[in-house]
Amino acid sequence: MVECMRTVARKPEFGQWIPVSERLPEPETEVLIFARRKYLSGGHADIITTAMYENGEMSEHNSCWNWVDIEGEWDEENGCYIIPEGWWENRHYNPDDVYNNLIDDEVIAWMPLPESYRE
Repeated sequence: MVECMRTVARKPEFGQWIPVSERLPEPETEVLIFARRKYLSGGHADIITTAMYENGEMSEHNSCWNWVDIEGEWDEENGCYIIPEGWWENRHYNPDDVYNNLIDDEVIAWMPLPESYRE
């Protein structure tokens, strides 16, 4: 019962931004992010897109995602790379149809995605 209460307390409610300074989502969980791109001119652009956080401990063979041409630490035991820590996405930061893109803007906050639509 206590573990169940802890799980509910950790689960954010949909529609509320969670600052990354407070906590990060579970690795491999796609979420909505709020990122800020800073320009040399001093201005900035706010970006909202879907992404996922990787904690730098998951091997590409154990991942539920398809990783293409990533460069990270080589895992001798599994014969593959460890996915580098960071925020990843494949829609907004997508030059030349590259599948996995490390987000180099500052990710400020995140929120869970809504449930899938059901009729």
